[in-house]
Amino acid sequence: MGARTVSPGGALLRSSRMFSMPRPLPEISSISSDSTMHKSNTATRPFPQYQSITSPLASREKGDWGIKRPLPIKQTMATTTPLVRVKQFDTIEKITDYNSAADHSLSLEKFGEMRIAMTIPQEGRDRRDISSRANRYIIDGGKDTSGPASNPGLKSVFEEDMDFTAMSADSAGDNRWKFTGPWLARMSEGDFIKYLDKHVRPKRAEFRTLLRGLLAAQMTDRQNAEAREAGKPLPPPVNPKDITEEDFTKYLRRLRHDRPVLYSVISKFLDLAPLGMPVGFKANSGIFFDDDVQVSRSPYGKSGPPPSHPSAGISYLRTNAVLDNHPVYGPQADKTPILSRIISPRQGATPAKLGVGGFVATVPAGDNDFNYRPTRGGRSASRKAISGVSHLDLSTYGGAKAYVEPYTATVNPEGKVVVKVREAGAEAQIIAKEARGLTSIYNDSPLKRSLLSAPEQDAGQEASARRLERVAEEVFSEEPLDSVPEKDIVSSSSSYGLDPPTER
Repeated sequence: MGARTVSPGGALLRSSRMFSMPRPLPEISSISSDSTMHKSNTATRPFPQYQSITSPLASREKGDWGIKRPLPIKQTMATTTPLVRVKQFDTIEKITDYNSAADHSLSLEKFGEMRIAMTIPQEGRDRRDISSRANRYIIDGGKDTSGPASNPGLKSVFEEDMDFTAMSADSAGDNRWKFTGPWLARMSEGDFIKYLDKHVRPKRAEFRTLLRGLLAAQMTDRQNAEAREAGKPLPPPVNPKDITEEDFTKYLRRLRHDRPVLYSVISKFLDLAPLGMPVGFKANSGIFFDDDVQVSRSPYGKSGPPPSHPSAGISYLRTNAVLDNHPVYGPQADKTPILSRIISPRQGATPAKLGVGGFVATVPAGDNDFNYRPTRGGRSASRKAISGVSHLDLSTYGGAKAYVEPYTATVNPEGKVVVKVREAGAEAQIIAKEARGLTSIYNDSPLKRSLLSAPEQDAGQEASARRLERVAEEVFSEEPLDSVPEKDIVSSSSSYGLDPPTER
């Protein structure tokens, strides 16, 4: 038998040690007006674009990461997070362009530890109703099991009426998160002009045919309604070819003046991402001439659809209806709070920013310690403002910190994970501090007693010294022990510390 010939592709796969890598995610154009518009090449991206690669220690010591050339051992071994992202296998300098991927990998790990369920964005809801501890919203099949009945609960991104991509004939099709067409509000002027020239103008004839079909259906319904009222047999349906140009022109003029209906028809024809309801427009106000056309009620109408699945693959939890079971105190009413860092104080109307597990969140709104301001009557003894919220705290080592409870997260059109937090409960904060050794609830062990504050330790030492003096007086007393009347100490009040101390 002769030698087998290998194709160029097969030879490439044989010589290559890593031949399959996913393409990097494209950069998303930002439409926000905040400071994130000024991007830095060294700043952490809001979402990962390249796959994170790791290697076992035995291979990492040799510089083997599964790619066609080894990576420098001096750099890859001098880290506690052996995670890299490869931007380019072969550059013009014949090297591998890579950098550390610990930023996104650790953020994913910390997000998983916080156990946050991804939800559909809630447009137009009062932030005070969400963050208030009196109104608890639990993700449970889209129903609010604890808050007031007037406020709907947060809905998971994995619900059947939200987690689908196929276009349906009913109005529920607007709730899908993926569309073939773009979201017009996110496009730049140049991209919008290119979209008109390449996708919209070639479909003019097709769109006019669609409008003729809609007009024919409306005229057929009108004729049938008039025939029923007059008691006559139903006339034959109107054919789109039988519509005159004059009637069609009048129909186009009516469409131009009815913007909601026109937007709905164009969005379905081009499969565009839904736009928000026009300002000042109220549903079911009777301004429609076509009742069959419905206005989009998509949750992504105001902010826009996310660039990926609404969960972003960062969390697959469907509900927050779980209980934390403490080994000593049993089931807890609140989740374990997260110690957040105050990274930006409040500036005028802009609320303070918190760093929660590698993500930036806004302080919870409402009447809480984050927004507490002393009145003229004086500050309450049980309330105090958190340091670092109203001004930059330069005295606290490591920056000002505060406990919060993250309860939901969403993905905005820019691909950023927006975490929402609320004020943590007092008992949950004490238990979290006890786990870190910063405070103690039960001081019946040497470890707990060693964690007491200095005034408490001084008070304990003084009590021990007084008891030692009483023992010394008993030992060196000249009064014989027989003269002291015996006292039953079994199940007596003194054995439980109930008798008042006697004066000597």
